[in-house]
This record gives sequence, structure tokens and C-alpha cells, in this order.
Amino acid sequence: MKSVDDILAAPLKHFRANVARGASQVDRTGGRFGFGLISGVSIITRGEALGHQMWVDAEFLQATADGINARSEGLKARFTHPGMSSDGLGTYLGKVDNARVEGQRVIADLNFAEASTKTPDGNLADYVMSLAETAPEDFGVSIVFDVDEDAMDKLTAENTTNGRFVSPDEHNKNNYAH
Repeated sequence: MKSVDDILAAPLKHFRANVARGASQVDRTGGRFGFGLISGVSIITRGEALGHQMWVDAEFLQATADGINARSEGLKARFTHPGMSSDGLGTYLGKVDNARVEGQRVIADLNFAEASTKTPDGNLADYVMSLAETAPEDFGVSIVFDVDEDAMDKLTAENTTNGRFVSPDEHNKNNYAH
């Protein structure tokens, strides 16, 4: 069992990127489970991972889409991240699938499972679909991922001269790590 110090010292895995706005469509009886579908959900956008001084590049976008699509059953989606005092039980929404890179972002489809309509906190599927319909600017997704530190170190070494990292992405003006 990890100590609190080990947990707090571990690299961050929850990243918030720029808000991506775009058209998504809600089908309240569609999806792979028949309990609702939001197609065109923005998963992550190229640019700064806000608050983390890191950069989401085009390679990461493609890796994210490929990672989602590698799972034939889809990738688990929850309502919020688990925290130090909660494990995420009761927040299951369903599965994300059909990911693709479109422009500067990854979009995918969110398929709601029956369990998401009967959670301890009520019908989360209805809440999330209503939010996507009525206030899409307030609807967002964040991802959890494992950092490939070897790839980060390699890119950093390849783009460091005289001890100064210069991002190969011209839009990364602050030269954040990729």
C-alpha cells in the first residue's frame, strides 16, 4: 500500500486542456447501449495543459485517438475523477469510442450505459445530456493517462541547446514540455 507521501509525489495524471467548443449531437435513445449518445464530444485539444505547464501536441492527439480506438469495447467514462476521499463508484457513465483527430482536437462518441441512469446521485446520463444540449460551453471532458517519460525525455533532449529547451511546436511560445 502506498503512503500519502508516495501518492502526492507521483506525477500528475489529470490534465485540463483548453476548452474545445464545437458541435456535438445528443441522441437520448441512441448509442451502443440504447441509453443515450453524445456524438462529437471533444476529448482533448492541442495546446497548453492548463495549470500543468505542459503542451499537448499533434502526436499526443493521435496517440489519444489510437488509444481509445484500440479498445473494441470502448473506453470507460465517468462523471468526475475519483479523489483522495472517493473512488468514483456511482459515477460510471458508459463508454467512449469512435475517436478521431479533427483539426486541433480529438473528438469521440460518448455512449451512456443503463447504470448511468440509476446512480446513487440520480440520473447522471440525463444531466450530462441536458448540459450538452443547453450549455455546451460549460460541458467538458478531461482525460487520465500515463506519461511516457522516455518519449518526453527524448523529445526534450533533441530540442535542447545550451541547456535551453525550445519546443518544436511554433505555437508553444512558453516552451512547455510535450
